[in-house]
Amino acid sequence: MNIGIVVPIKAFGAAKHRLDGLLERAERVQLARAMAEDVLEMVARVEGVGHFAVSEDPEALALATRYGIEPIEDRAVQGQSAAVRQGFDAAWDRGFSAAVTIPGDVPGVSLDDLQTLCTYRPEVEVVLVPDRDRLGTNGLRLIPPHAIALRFGEDSLRLHQDEAARSGRSMVVLPLPTLAVDLDRPEDVAAYLRWAPATRALQVLGDLKIGDRLLAFPQRRA
Repeated sequence: MNIGIVVPIKAFGAAKHRLDGLLERAERVQLARAMAEDVLEMVARVEGVGHFAVSEDPEALALATRYGIEPIEDRAVQGQSAAVRQGFDAAWDRGFSAAVTIPGDVPGVSLDDLQTLCTYRPEVEVVLVPDRDRLGTNGLRLIPPHAIALRFGEDSLRLHQDEAARSGRSMVVLPLPTLAVDLDRPEDVAAYLRWAPATRALQVLGDLKIGDRLLAFPQRRA
């Protein structure tokens, strides 16, 4: 397979509003930047593929360029689906027959899991990686890049499954542990601290003493 990997990155200043109350705005910006750099560094390590980052944030695009990843300005600014679609279209235009996307807020992603997503069962047209709640989509591979409509957001795992069925595409759900944990809510941060992968994001959370702050937040899971 000839694959392009696309990372959509929300503007750092607008990221992680669901962590409001746990983090101040400047702290959310700091965390978003660290997470994006963790993800971009790992994506850049995947050899033999194309690398793309899509964002409306010039700082995020400059960070991608630093890692040798092609920056694509998000001209739509209409959310994750639109950003990923721009990246997938760019990959297709540059001759890539398949496309993979992971979000910019899965800082614990491993090289092994990224490579597995790229190479797993190449005959399958739609590969979906669920989040830890099995509601969201934290990884997606499409062959070809326009195989289905993109439906990121609330309940996206089911919506992407529905799109695959509607389009008559072969589909599989592939759990990958290091892609399961994004950092959207306080309980996600708590799970990430328990996992404690050695990342920039973990360093930021430690410096901010987030573990102490989480004691004031009721957790929905142990």
